Amino acid sequence: MIALTFLFALLWDRALGWGFKDGVLHNSIWLERAAGVYHREGRAGKYQLTYAEAKAVCEYEGGHLATYQQLEAARKIGYHMCAAGWLAKGRVGYPIVKPGSNCGFGKKGIVDYGFRLNRSEKWDAYCYNPNGKDCGGIFTDSKHIFKTPRFPHEYENDQVCYWHIRVKYGQRIQIQFLDFDLEEDTACMADYLEIYDSYDDVNGFVGRYCGDELPDNIISTGNVMTLKFLSDASVTAGGFQIKYIALDPPKKNATTQDNTNYLVGRFGIV
Repeated sequence: MIALTFLFALLWDRALGWGFKDGVLHNSIWLERAAGVYHREGRAGKYQLTYAEAKAVCEYEGGHLATYQQLEAARKIGYHMCAAGWLAKGRVGYPIVKPGSNCGFGKKGIVDYGFRLNRSEKWDAYCYNPNGKDCGGIFTDSKHIFKTPRFPHEYENDQVCYWHIRVKYGQRIQIQFLDFDLEEDTACMADYLEIYDSYDDVNGFVGRYCGDELPDNIISTGNVMTLKFLSDASVTAGGFQIKYIALDPPKKNATTQDNTNYLVGRFGIV
């Protein structure tokens, strides 16, 4: 009986940490990773991949285009992206958890464009790979260090990596740059890192970074962040390693000194 009481208390504590909102259980680490679904766009930007190219992107990383069912399974545990992408068998759609006026037509679920007869249409891609990836990933732990592929050796050309971070409700995320060396470019248009104060690369743009100057720490406004790294077809550098930690909310009546502010990056707001 004592053991059962302890087990219930443990599970209840974890459930409170994850949170249940809009009918979706968030921050369930094993579910988040089991989903294995992630978004990719072409090196040239949004909506630049034909069906064949989208398949090639996923297969290059050891996965394949996600099925409708796999995307829906990921959506049910909180995966939300406001970008239409190719799915298996030539289908196109995107997952909406929280409907908005500018995305999802005010509804939640899979926004389904159906099976496309013209496979030369250009969209993004939704890949499936349950085994994780060197280039990008989903993180729900309270802290983690992630790196550009091959770090501390130079990264490769033509890479697109997304790191999605989600910690417990009420927590914030602090990004710490441990090493940083990307191709030098005054406009940050060649190789760059973008940071978003949201779980996608559509909303909450914070800044774009390149060169070898170590950026200052960044703290999120909520419990989710996205980092996006792109490299072009020429010139590489040492890459970066970045650490994030989850910050607990300050106690009531406590005075805090927060000297870490958002920076707009080397290129500024775009």
